[in-house]
Amino acid sequence: MIKKYELALQYYPDAPTKKAATDNLTRAINRCTELSTRLAQAPGGYNVNEKTYTPRQVDLIKLYLGEP
Repeated sequence: MIKKYELALQYYPDAPTKKAATDNLTRAINRCTELSTRLAQAPGGYNVNEKTYTPRQVDLIKLYLGEP
């Protein structure tokens, strides 16, 4: 498990706050409808209110958004 803000800061290292980085990553995920669908179908589903990502969710994010 990785905290959402930790992954978000990898993608958005220049974000002024952890929340800003997390919001940016959430928007990127929501814009990619196929990623959103795959996350929802992954074991455990996808809940935007969760504070962590599973290893499978991280793999999917990297697959669709590229490496941070």
